[in-house]
Amino acid sequence: MFDSLFKSGILVGCLIAALMLTGCLGPVKELYPDDADKRPIPVYIVQVGWHAGLVVESEHLSDSFPEHESMPEAAYLKVGWGDDKYYPDPDPSFYVLLRAIFWPSRSVLHVVGMNVPVSDYFPGADVVTLHLSREGMDELTDFIAHYFRRDEEGRPVYHSIGRYGNSAFFTARGRYYIPKTSNVWTARALRSAGVPITPLYASTARNVMRQASRAAEKDDPSR
Repeated sequence: MFDSLFKSGILVGCLIAALMLTGCLGPVKELYPDDADKRPIPVYIVQVGWHAGLVVESEHLSDSFPEHESMPEAAYLKVGWGDDKYYPDPDPSFYVLLRAIFWPSRSVLHVVGMNVPVSDYFPGADVVTLHLSREGMDELTDFIAHYFRRDEEGRPVYHSIGRYGNSAFFTARGRYYIPKTSNVWTARALRSAGVPITPLYASTARNVMRQASRAAEKDDPSR
């Protein structure tokens, strides 16, 4: 019996290693077709510090994206998910950092409104551009909308002022803890749109950017 369990453990380990070596999951063809002409809607992935966030053009959001008087209104919206104490704190203590890492905690969504391109708003930041189908964008919008915690009237619950001028934090669904991090959330959001990305090992912003870059290279081999 022990020998059988040992062999099973080796097999599982090999499968995991193979997944990590072979790269991202493939695209969901119904949402992310090979023909780039069928994916006209841009979405941007930007690395700011330890976080990889999503930036979408507001005009492409579906009706499922919620409204709120504190929701930023702008041409572009950057959305990120994270710990409800660490993320909003401009100068988090070591205790707050440890809490975010080791203790399953409540979460928030950070929505930033921008009226300039991402690379201008975050000069020097690493930005990758992908393109989605209309169906993929609808799925991405639904994914983000689901994470807004709602009040009894179905409206998003405001949490606090955001980290930038035109931004706000909203109370979110889901518990934050390692390995369920902000970067994994971003990868899961992209995966919901059919993007060839593997959330399983997207624990760092660098990995999210690397996987997104691989997907972008298939559309633009000159990258």
